[in-house]
Amino acid sequence: MAINLQKGQSIVLDKSEFDLSRLTMGLGWDVAKPKGGFTGLFGGSKDFDLDGYAVLLDTNGKVKDYKQDVIYYGHLKSQDGTVVHSGDNLTGQGSGDDEQIIIQLNAIADRYSQILLGVSIYDAQPRKQHFGMVENAFVRAVDASGKEIARYSLSGETSYTGKISMLMGEIYKENVQWKFKALGTPSEFDMNRVVGSLM
Repeated sequence: MAINLQKGQSIVLDKSEFDLSRLTMGLGWDVAKPKGGFTGLFGGSKDFDLDGYAVLLDTNGKVKDYKQDVIYYGHLKSQDGTVVHSGDNLTGQGSGDDEQIIIQLNAIADRYSQILLGVSIYDAQPRKQHFGMVENAFVRAVDASGKEIARYSLSGETSYTGKISMLMGEIYKENVQWKFKALGTPSEFDMNRVVGSLM
């Protein structure tokens, strides 16, 4: 049975019952429905585009090469193919994962010791959108056999209002073990500006 994590909690991934040859980090969200059904208030759900991303950090907690080590809709896989993005989901509609980041955790290069998992709202500022409008956001870890290891759900906090980017969780190596930590850290950091400089 999957463990439901609270903000700041972590879990060891390197356990015998988990097959980490392929670790899927599923990201999901819904757009809050305005009262009265007036979708124009938020620009309409079709205009509300959230983008999942992964940032690969070295042993010093730094990004060595932004063009190679930021995995997102415009750069779908790492240079060695051990981290792969499923592609952009423009609406977030439907149940289950909206976007996935697949990691071959047992094969990832030794130079990486941390992977940050985040979600950013595309064109949030001109559309006047923020994470206070997002509901049922989650990040979950699933092993190669399809077994859900852990899940972290978040939404509805007042601290999310005005924030356009969210660090959902991190995978990190501590000594020789890989762990997953629930973050839920809102930010005004605009991932879209970083993406724009990479394209």
